[in-house]
Amino acid sequence: MTEAVTIRTMTPSDHAQVLALNDYSVAVLSPLDDAALAQLITQSSVHVVVEVAGKVVGFLLAVGPKSPYASINYQWFDQHYSAFLYVDRIVVHHDYRAQRLGHQLYEYLTQWALEQGFPQLCAEIDIQPPNLASLQFHEKWGFVAVSELAHNPNKVVSLQVKSLT
Repeated sequence: MTEAVTIRTMTPSDHAQVLALNDYSVAVLSPLDDAALAQLITQSSVHVVVEVAGKVVGFLLAVGPKSPYASINYQWFDQHYSAFLYVDRIVVHHDYRAQRLGHQLYEYLTQWALEQGFPQLCAEIDIQPPNLASLQFHEKWGFVAVSELAHNPNKVVSLQVKSLT
């Protein structure tokens, strides 16, 4: 990729592109509408987009401890850890995958977390049905499974943590 990549804070003008990216990946993410996205942004610690040639091609949302965020996955981490950043969602447009944009988003998040004194990152990854790309990505990043959470018989997630210290 020869075009410049920019990671920056999400703005309201990005919402339509972020929602379109989320909709495209809704099979492995919970759905969002504009109101839910706006609420999630207010509850998140990190909400950034990755931009290539002026186009939003990815985003990352992460939530710190003691947020009122209603996700049962997030709530599990909040009950078990006092200091963490929970990666609620990371999405890269399919045309831009395999270009290390997810890696750059995680580098950004890791640096931010270290600067803010967070000792670990947390995430959940679908194992039923399996999200193999996300499982492999998080394994490469050093995440390890600490528990599993069954939403229903057809939806089970692996709860994973990566130590930063």
